[in-house]
Amino acid sequence: MKIVKQAGTLVLASSLLLTAAPAVWANEVSADSKAISLPTFPGSDVKQLDAKITKEQALERAKAYIALPEGYTFQSISLNAYYGMNGRNIPTWNINYVKKVKEQNYGYMNISINGLDGSLTAYNMSDNDPNRKPSYPPKVDFQAAKDVASAFIAKVNPDKQKEVIYNDSEEKAFRTPLNGNYQYNIRFDRSVDGVPFAMNGISVSVNGDGQVTSYNFNWQDNVTFQQNVTAITKEKAAQLFHDKADLSLLYQIPYGTKGKKLPIISYMMDAFSLNAVTGELWKAAPHTEESKPLTDKPLAERPTATLNLTKEEAVKKVTALFNLSADYKLQEASYNEGTNPETGETNSNWNLSWNVTSEKDLTGKMGGGAWAGVNSKTGEITNFNSYVPYGPDANKEIEGKISLEDAVAKSVDFVKKQIPAYTDQLVLNKLSAKDYPEDQLKHMRNWDIRFNRVIDGVIAGNEAVMISIDRVTGQIMSYQFGLSDLPYPNKKPEVLAPDTAKDLWLSQFDIKLNYVLEDGGYNGVISIEKYNVMVAAGEIPPTAAVTDANEKVEAKLVYSLVPKFNREAFLLDAQTGKWRNSQTGEVISLDKVTVSDIDNHWAKNELQLMLDYQALDVQDGKVNPDQLIKRGELVKMLVIAMNGGNGGIYYGADRKASFADVSNTSPYFAFVENAVDRGLLEAGADFNPEATLDREEMAQLIVKALGYKSLAKFDGVFNSQFSDASEVKQVGVAAIVVGLNIMSLDGDKFAPKQEVSKAQAASAFYRFLQKRAELQDSPRYYF
Repeated sequence: MKIVKQAGTLVLASSLLLTAAPAVWANEVSADSKAISLPTFPGSDVKQLDAKITKEQALERAKAYIALPEGYTFQSISLNAYYGMNGRNIPTWNINYVKKVKEQNYGYMNISINGLDGSLTAYNMSDNDPNRKPSYPPKVDFQAAKDVASAFIAKVNPDKQKEVIYNDSEEKAFRTPLNGNYQYNIRFDRSVDGVPFAMNGISVSVNGDGQVTSYNFNWQDNVTFQQNVTAITKEKAAQLFHDKADLSLLYQIPYGTKGKKLPIISYMMDAFSLNAVTGELWKAAPHTEESKPLTDKPLAERPTATLNLTKEEAVKKVTALFNLSADYKLQEASYNEGTNPETGETNSNWNLSWNVTSEKDLTGKMGGGAWAGVNSKTGEITNFNSYVPYGPDANKEIEGKISLEDAVAKSVDFVKKQIPAYTDQLVLNKLSAKDYPEDQLKHMRNWDIRFNRVIDGVIAGNEAVMISIDRVTGQIMSYQFGLSDLPYPNKKPEVLAPDTAKDLWLSQFDIKLNYVLEDGGYNGVISIEKYNVMVAAGEIPPTAAVTDANEKVEAKLVYSLVPKFNREAFLLDAQTGKWRNSQTGEVISLDKVTVSDIDNHWAKNELQLMLDYQALDVQDGKVNPDQLIKRGELVKMLVIAMNGGNGGIYYGADRKASFADVSNTSPYFAFVENAVDRGLLEAGADFNPEATLDREEMAQLIVKALGYKSLAKFDGVFNSQFSDASEVKQVGVAAIVVGLNIMSLDGDKFAPKQEVSKAQAASAFYRFLQKRAELQDSPRYYF
């Protein structure tokens, strides 16, 4: 199928209405039972469907589907056209409610009703009333949330409920939340003879109180499904996945690291699919990267940051390099200088822009322009973009005079002359002209040439140099210098054998049989953002016609790799074989942590919660719950609990240690430093991370975490109900944790010097989370 046909049935979301048919407001349309017509999208070949559901009927349907929560009042209703299921122009009633408290908006609710049959197509709501405090732990667990979602679907869409199958990917990645503001995302995929078709289905979100907060229904009636074929076995598919998996070495930067960013060399493997009948790669993308850099050695040394370019010098560099004519009039030249707070380096740049006024334009309308950035210290041009208004010729077919080969040759020559110091690290990302569909070329103005940065066979993040060349004039229309000064190694370090890395990666996927669209999925649902990216990349012509609503599209059987781990992004350390958090570089465990010594323990649930977030260390399959907890362990547990379960806290080597005995090589370093930053600890000579601690020390940390440190100083306002108050250094601290039922008494004693076990700490932090949810003010949102 031609790419221009694929673009036809895209669901371009509501944002497309900016360029599509204008909304028809309900108070401007007839309220009788006659069909309501909407304007046709300009250039569309799809028949505009008329609304059969009136405004009053839509409102009644909405009330039948959704019980209006207390405090929500009607705000507006509109009739819009959406390019939705089957590529049809679906008339949709959008009904909006708002919750106001003293003239402030604290909530909203949106309901979408299909204007053809009155079905519920979408619903979402938000309640940010500061007086509403979600309970912790949530009132419903995942299973209860699934039951709520199923009951809701049975109410609003009973016919389709029989044609869907539960998607367990969210549940398999689920961990008990550490706060009450939690949304369970429940997904049901369309099922054909028990095989899922994930591009269609029903999604429901349920909050911790058991309330449905969103619903989305997507279904295509014009899809046919491959039948009467025999799929290869799952075992055979597993072997083929191993044989065909393609690994690459990649330097990744943990940008969430606090301090200097150090690249981590990783093995990456993209998930892919197999034709379930033939076992061949499914829709494999052409291999676009050349194997060698432009040159074996750099053509020159890197420029030193010793210049101090004036505006005139920066302008001259750009105009000379890109042959800007006298018609380009400089409009703006701004100088920016700043210091990178993490590296201490000073950066300075000139940002320049030009406008061109065409003499033929009697109105004086701008006839194009350009903008550029210049590093004032090195003299390097970091970016250049030019634009030409094509006016009424914008939609005409393009007759390219510059071949792809010529564009590549010009780009290579440009790079060698302008950034010769990097030519040994730039690898051409090249496509053959035959890879571009004919229909695409008719509307594609530029050849986009990309050079990836590859250092001794290792891809350097997403760094690249990109050049766009006009296919008609041969001019360089844009240039992006996307190379950093990060400290990449010049030589590839020793890494795991590729087969070992491949086994590790494949262990993180399930192999599932499913249906996907034969054309790659563009007839399905994509966002307007994705559509715009595809247009910008030349994948879809911007004026692509919409296909006929009756055109059938076929879904084929494929085996796909489905991630088991569906939480934060992670990478495989190519040197150690350990999994790391992509943002922080912290070593993580992808599998659910299980231990053998808590099944019958009184604090089983609290301990498992902390294990789920890797807040407790495990040795030989045991956590030793009654073992005394170390100071470092306790601080780690508290920081992770306060951080919503995200252990992703990492400080770079340039972070000065707050304690002499917790250096940046300590496993507790990041957590201790974060506790200092949060005001839970005060920097000093020694922290003693391996020492045990007593109940009063833990109570002090909890009170600080609650934000009651200052209040606890007023001992006189607390009625201490424990007999050993004289042994407590700060009665207010003990009174707060006991009064809030975070810590309990031993008889009538607080026992401040009693040492704390892992189970006691886990239990105290669980109750800390409960009380924090009750005590802290809810966030307020205004809209």
